[in-house]
Amino acid sequence: MTELARGVRAYVIIGLLAALSALAGIFTLPPLDRDESRFAQATAQMLETGNFVEINFLDEERNKKPVGIHWLQAVSVAALSDAEAREIWAYRIPSLLGVILAALAAYWGGQKLIGREAAFAGAALFATTVLLGIEGGIAKTDAMLAGCTTLAMAALMNARAGDSPGWKTALLFWFAIGLGALIKGPVTPMVAGLAIIALLIWERGWRWLKPVLTWWGPILAILMVVPWLVSIQIATEGNFLREALGDDLGPKLVSGHERHGGPVGYHLLLLPLLLFPATLFLVPGVGRLVGAIRGKTDMAGAARFLVCWAVPTWLVFELLPTKLPHYVLPAYPALALAAGWGLVEMVKAKAWQRWVSWGLFAFAGVVFAIVIPVAFVMYGNAISWDVVRLAVDGFERGFQFTLDPAVAAWVFVASSLFVGLSTAALISDRVKPGMLALVFAVLAGLGWQLAARGAALPNAYAVRLADQVRAAREYSETITGISPDAIVTASSYTEPSLVFSLGTDTVLGSAEEVLAFAESREEPTMVVLDLSRAPELRAAMMGMGAGDGHGGASNWWSIANSLGACHDGRSQAVGTNYSRGDETVLAIFFTRCAETNPNDPQD
Repeated sequence: MTELARGVRAYVIIGLLAALSALAGIFTLPPLDRDESRFAQATAQMLETGNFVEINFLDEERNKKPVGIHWLQAVSVAALSDAEAREIWAYRIPSLLGVILAALAAYWGGQKLIGREAAFAGAALFATTVLLGIEGGIAKTDAMLAGCTTLAMAALMNARAGDSPGWKTALLFWFAIGLGALIKGPVTPMVAGLAIIALLIWERGWRWLKPVLTWWGPILAILMVVPWLVSIQIATEGNFLREALGDDLGPKLVSGHERHGGPVGYHLLLLPLLLFPATLFLVPGVGRLVGAIRGKTDMAGAARFLVCWAVPTWLVFELLPTKLPHYVLPAYPALALAAGWGLVEMVKAKAWQRWVSWGLFAFAGVVFAIVIPVAFVMYGNAISWDVVRLAVDGFERGFQFTLDPAVAAWVFVASSLFVGLSTAALISDRVKPGMLALVFAVLAGLGWQLAARGAALPNAYAVRLADQVRAAREYSETITGISPDAIVTASSYTEPSLVFSLGTDTVLGSAEEVLAFAESREEPTMVVLDLSRAPELRAAMMGMGAGDGHGGASNWWSIANSLGACHDGRSQAVGTNYSRGDETVLAIFFTRCAETNPNDPQD
């Protein structure tokens, strides 16, 4: 390990591991997280309007998070794609960079604290953890937040080293604090502040902080945030802070906001799964922390720092009524560095510590080995997005759901590779812990990303309802003779992913509102109705005529007929609403079609 952990080579390896972990599925996964679609759509609207101060989702102000991630996404999209293309991968690049930054910062700071080899092992494990890789492939704040927070903590680790860190350390610290605040408000300052306060109370000494206590540091951080904050307050007439603090942050402090509650211990229960593969060495690492502190060894200061980094932040999020798995990600680098320390000094670990970590790793491996293929079987199918095939077969007959043997084989191979690498890590850890166990553990982490995010999820087309609707719109030219880009969509299926997929001119509302909107237009409209939320409407649109006793539903279908609907209501997108977990059926039809259009299948 000594050679790998030396010089530029170590940074290259860590950076590549982080990049590979995040890249799995980044180009093939659709937007699955509601917030990802909201962030991406708000960024797209910034690019479309040229307004880079206000944050909007359609015509509503989105006054929840600061603007930093939107600016980074806008730069990425402008450089690599464009807003009209709606390519979600371009919006994910800042998250990819955030993951790389977090892993590199963990290694840079960690080697000052716990030594080069332990830091290398810890950073490699952190780079390939399940949670960090997932966030690196999602276009929202948390991966870049992890990068900023880890950089700030790495600067503090560098300051604690005491070898004349200089003004650059202060610059990195305050820049990371400012950027973190611009990305996700108080989280980065909170993590760093809690760690500093805990260390000051524990050690009763502050001299190690002198390298970052510069007069210009806080000014730099303030100047990074305040100009935009003043601008957004003026633009929204004071609504931004009022809503961000009162409507978003406030409810999270007192209840399970937006049904995201959980008991105390929620994050601890998820730790074996989300910190995988670092769990293989975590308990021996915690043993090293406790041993160093109790024994008052030369490494006691390093142990205190990692404890003060992880524990206060962890407790805050465990006690917070609102809980989501990624909330504790800023504490994960400390745990991974502890795991790296445990690996390097495994000979000092007690037998029970090794067995507990072994069991945690094996438990996670078994869970993943079951869940990944099961998820694919439940949601995988062989839908093709070829427009010609769609026009001939798919749209008129409904989308067909069958497992594709070739895709199923690919998922099986990727899952088997993950299982094999995990097994190799477990065996090598028992036979000869050290470099070989680290290699197999890191490869197992990458294997999980490949199997889950690279193979199973991208091919789980049942959750791609927005893609199905977009494919149907591509078929619209066959029916209406009008370019799909000129077709306005009105939908009672209101998931943010649909808006991002179809564009800012998408109209959302109830079934009545959608049909009324289409009726008010002289131009063709693609109408999308969520039948799973309106059983009477579904019955009416499946051909139960106007005299079937369904009242309002029949009236809705009569309105649809009066609009000159091009189809009889049996053109559908069928799948699973990933946010609610419900089976969903969407009826899709076009209105105001040309009567003489030879391509109209109703002619």
